[in-house]
Amino acid sequence: MVTALGFLCIISLVIGYNSGEKSFLFYAVYTFFMLFYFILISPYDLIWRDQLFTSPFESLRFYSQVIYNCSYFLFFLYFLDVKIQLYTFYSFIIKVVGIIFTAGTIVFLYGILSGKPEVFNFFYIYIFVPILFCFAVYTLIRTFALDGKLKYFFIIGGGTFIILAMMALFLPIMDLHFFNFEGFHLFYIGIFIEQFVFSLGLAYKVKMINQALLDKSLENQYIKENQNRMLEIMLKEKEDKLLAITAKAEEDRVARLRAKFEDQIHHLHLVSLQSQMNPHFIFNALNSIKVFLIENDKQQAIYYLNKFSKLIRDILESARVESINLAEELKILELYVNIENIRFEDQIIFSVENPERINLKNIDVPSMILQPFIENAIWHGLMLKKGKKRIVITFFKQHGVTAMKIIDNGIGRQKSTELRVKKTYQKESIGLKIVSERLNYFNQKQQINYYFTIHDLKNEKGEPTGTEIEVFFSSECL
Repeated sequence: MVTALGFLCIISLVIGYNSGEKSFLFYAVYTFFMLFYFILISPYDLIWRDQLFTSPFESLRFYSQVIYNCSYFLFFLYFLDVKIQLYTFYSFIIKVVGIIFTAGTIVFLYGILSGKPEVFNFFYIYIFVPILFCFAVYTLIRTFALDGKLKYFFIIGGGTFIILAMMALFLPIMDLHFFNFEGFHLFYIGIFIEQFVFSLGLAYKVKMINQALLDKSLENQYIKENQNRMLEIMLKEKEDKLLAITAKAEEDRVARLRAKFEDQIHHLHLVSLQSQMNPHFIFNALNSIKVFLIENDKQQAIYYLNKFSKLIRDILESARVESINLAEELKILELYVNIENIRFEDQIIFSVENPERINLKNIDVPSMILQPFIENAIWHGLMLKKGKKRIVITFFKQHGVTAMKIIDNGIGRQKSTELRVKKTYQKESIGLKIVSERLNYFNQKQQINYYFTIHDLKNEKGEPTGTEIEVFFSSECL
């Protein structure tokens, strides 16, 4: 028995120290002091023990039972995890163990200091043991309320020991016999059964701890695998997002290149359209110079050439830029009309009206965009008209949009078509087509909406009285 207790004490101490499990540590304390008690009551001759029993420390054998019984209850608390399941019961046991241990220690020290160890012996047998018995029975009853299978090891082992220990204590006092067993035989049997059952319980708890560690390991493995899957999903999402961002960046880059390329194309197209229009005008102007030279009117030809050279210079300067403001466009237009008016002996009355004082410098237009309108008004409307010839340009606001009207009092488009040859009519159509295309490309480039409309003017009898062109300079995006 002593060897078994020593072995259990060492094993429990090692397991408790390495695992940090308090139930093994308190069980080691419990078995150590029980082993110490067995040594004190062993039948072998021990000189130091005989000397101890004749000294004031004679009651140490009973005090060692106080210690291992208190350790026993602490072992019970941590062995069954009472704190987690029944915290109130756990607190109650801690308080009771603290009180009986303190009281026992005080009485034991009093017996040593006073030289009356029998005081502690009386305290132990008639006070401590009855209280301990009642407390042990109460603890066993409350143990049934705990969860898990470990409680049965404590109930069987602890219950057997308490019963046999009480019998071993009180049978000799009461001069009773249990079959032919002596009191210490019953005590030994109780210790043996208890230790055997507790050793099985501790082994089962070790199994539970290992299973819990295995379950925890499996859980950690599952969590790790789950996290790896989540990380793979997140990585895939990040990768897809990165690919999407890269694709979007590439798409934006291509869009910028396309926009830049289209912008260059629009610019070249505008230049091309303008270059198509300028030779048309220059050709007509040179024809006028040719007429003066044929008629041998050198003075008019020189005057006309001076006007023409200034106009060409203005046209060339405006061709260097993509757009000019309306004020500059009107100056070129007025110079053009003055040149054309020489051929008509100043019969054309040209005027510009701006009653609302609109700031024309704030409105940009493609250079020479209005010239084809004036040219058509002169050559297809006013040239075939008898009497006064008039062209009026009026600026106004309509629904917040700046607009202009070009009104001539010519013969009108229908009669002009009837009188003019097909070739001349084609030239008119080409000029207006070029203006329309130039405005379209200018609108796309500037994100605006410039447009024009043409109306035939008639009197009350339905006779043509001229042509009206409305040009709207809307800043509204297309």
